[in-house]
Amino acid sequence: MSFIKKISCLLVVFLVFVNLSSRESIASNGETTLKEAIDIGFQRAKEWNVNATLTKVTSVDETMGGSRGEAGKRFNWSLFFVVPGTDDYVLIGISEKKIWLFRPDKQSQDRTIPYDEIKLDSSDVLQLAKDKYGLKPGKDWATGYHFTLDSIDGKPILTVVGNDRGNRFTRISFNAQNGDVVSAIHKLPYGGGLISKRIGTDNLTKKGRAITGVVAGNKNLVVWGDKKPTQFSTTKQPFIEWSPNNGETWTELQANNHVTHAWFDRNDQLYAATEKELWTGITSKSKGTKILSLEHMIENIDYSINNHIAVISNRKIYYSTNQGESWEQAIVPKPFYVVQISDNGDLVVLTEERKILQKTNDRWNEIIMPNSNDVPNDIKVINNRLFITTQSEIWTRNLQKGNWRKIKVDEVVVKFIKKGERLFGYTRGEAIYSISTKEERKSEKVFDAGDSIVMDVDIMGDTLWIATIPNYSWEEMTIQKRR
Repeated sequence: MSFIKKISCLLVVFLVFVNLSSRESIASNGETTLKEAIDIGFQRAKEWNVNATLTKVTSVDETMGGSRGEAGKRFNWSLFFVVPGTDDYVLIGISEKKIWLFRPDKQSQDRTIPYDEIKLDSSDVLQLAKDKYGLKPGKDWATGYHFTLDSIDGKPILTVVGNDRGNRFTRISFNAQNGDVVSAIHKLPYGGGLISKRIGTDNLTKKGRAITGVVAGNKNLVVWGDKKPTQFSTTKQPFIEWSPNNGETWTELQANNHVTHAWFDRNDQLYAATEKELWTGITSKSKGTKILSLEHMIENIDYSINNHIAVISNRKIYYSTNQGESWEQAIVPKPFYVVQISDNGDLVVLTEERKILQKTNDRWNEIIMPNSNDVPNDIKVINNRLFITTQSEIWTRNLQKGNWRKIKVDEVVVKFIKKGERLFGYTRGEAIYSISTKEERKSEKVFDAGDSIVMDVDIMGDTLWIATIPNYSWEEMTIQKRR
């Protein structure tokens, strides 16, 4: 196994024990360095088996305040010991200098780390990483500084994890015997931006941004996302922009928070949802009018052609059949995660058990698939017609008449993207298909994603607009002088 893969596997371990406590203001005197944690764990491991030998150590993310690794210390650590020559193994969890977890088990042997080979501590390698590479504390994920110790190629390798000066995820590994750098890598973004595709030509604008959504009206185009995304956040510098001329010029719009969804009604009036609010009438001169404010996050949202609106928040559906002037609530009898609303105001949901339920006249009824072996991947409602994509095909059903038909597509569609009366499908092969919603004709492939991570798509005239976000890959770092 390569060095990078081995370190990657080790970093996954400390996420298994994330958020052991929700306390925010604990004094840092309960923190320990890596070697101090080993001393605490070794005593208990020797009581378990006198031949217990260390095999790996990792710090654990938490929300307990303290220094978050600033001095090479953390509240929580996970230590792994084995008995050489056997399959005996024990996991020991340490929190605030006390053992909170002791879990013996059986597993195949890992390479051991003799205690006397660990010459450097977490505080030592942190200072080296700061001096050589200007390492900063992590944000959004693996907060602060984190530390792992493992045996790789027969050497004790002590790794410190944080961010580089550009706030990109970084890990720097040292030989714990002598402090030599054995690896310094960070995740750099590639891709991201807004792709406009016409026949024979592709153009990329807003390069490097996380474009999480795009919507085309009759004459206007709107995109939203993050100007400075990181691997673990696309809400650092949120934006929403408006173009009245097919993307030639853009005007930034006002928004109270990062936008999660937006659409135009038939009159080209813009609606936008943020984390807990829904706004309408947004223009370059006005942030519009708030028509819905909720205590909990908006998890899913849908709108019909005549602009009925349905929202999922905290396991409830809030829906309006009068452009958001008034709202009603609906309780679904089973756990669900997708809601759709028809032009007639009927609600359709996809449950966590992959069942489709339709609410008509205050009753929920299950819609039975014509093929009992089909399991829905996703659903959309356009006008009064339900579209269902499964592992084998796409089905469509008139919600009033109940008749079914199939839609031909060359690949399995795993996700629908609905834009007014238009429907797109995203395939496992990372292609975008335009799916006919009115005629019985074969769907057409309109875009091959390739290395792009597609988040959204819409079409205006002869131009297809594709919203993409950056991907990230490990790259070697060069030694940087401290500023």
